This record gives sequence, structure tokens and C-alpha cells, in this order.
Amino acid sequence: MEPPFPEKWGVFVLVSKNQSINPPTLLLTRMAAFIAVAVVLGYLLTAIPNVELVTATCFAAGYCLGPAAGAVVGAMAEFLFAGFHPMGSSFGLLLLAQMLGMVMTGFVGGRIAGFLTNPQSFASRRILLVAGAFLTLVFDLLTNLAFPLQAGFSISQTLVALAAGTAFAAIHVGSNCLIFAIVLPKILSQLKRMA
Repeated sequence: MEPPFPEKWGVFVLVSKNQSINPPTLLLTRMAAFIAVAVVLGYLLTAIPNVELVTATCFAAGYCLGPAAGAVVGAMAEFLFAGFHPMGSSFGLLLLAQMLGMVMTGFVGGRIAGFLTNPQSFASRRILLVAGAFLTLVFDLLTNLAFPLQAGFSISQTLVALAAGTAFAAIHVGSNCLIFAIVLPKILSQLKRMA
């Protein structure tokens, strides 16, 4: 189950195989490109609440570069996007939860890559739809729990905060399901051809 790009070395694999922590320049360049695209696409849709392309971009990074590199792209992209957001930056536990959600997204994108031989097939679209829904749900749960915990809410206040976020989470999950099932397969096919 190899990613489509020839650089299959993730950060973790490099350390164990070559006893080196200096990834090749091409891999670093591709990682930086995915980080930049994720941040720019994130800011592009800032005015539309809970509709974003950062998750899909981090997933695509993992798909193309492998699970470890995808995880690093997810962490860095979310740190830059959420940590310096023009409508209010995240910090502390909330920022860590957001970064963890994108780390998982990039990692899962790399692990699923081998199962998506033809990203535009019906079977692959179903896998992408389920992955997009699951990853977005986990991200929303992490972030919706992080804020009340950081603010010192009681359990009952935390449950109220989670309930209040349900509509926004539904919009987020629904929009990412559409992005993962309709837009992402075409992008992954193009990226696979460029490899």
C-alpha cells in the first residue's frame, strides 16, 4: 500500500531505515506546498462557517506523501491556519485539539492511499465519503471538547456546549462529505497522474 508519489519516506520511516532525520529536499518541498495550499484554501472560505478545504488538503497530502509526512503537513497546516486565523486565533488546548485532528487526517490519508487504486471509482468515493465523515466527526468532537475543558466548564456545562455545537458540526460533516465524495476524487486522480 504505497502512496502514489515515489517519496514514500515519512519522517518516522526515515529515522528507522536510514538513521537520518533529514528528509530529501523534494519531499520537504512537496510538504511545504501542501501546507501552503491548505492554509490558503482555509482562508479562502473563512466567511462561510464550517465549510473548509483544510481537511481535504491534509488528507490529500497523506495520500500523496505517506502517513508520516501527511501527519506533519496536518500539524503544520492547522497550526498556521488556526493559530493565525484572521477571525480569531486558537491557543492552548483548543489549538492542540485542532492540530491533533489534522495530524490524524493526514495520517489516515496515507494509510488509505493503497485502497484507492482508482480514486474516481464508486467504491473509492464511498471510502472517501466515510473517511471524510469520520475524520470530521472526530475533529469536531476533539475541538468541541477542548474549549469547555480549557475554560474550566463543569460536566453539565460541557454537555450544553456540545449540544450547542451540534448544528455547526452537522454543517461541517455534511460539507466535508460532499467535498470528500465529489471534489477530492478528481483532485487525487490528478495528483496521481502527476506522480
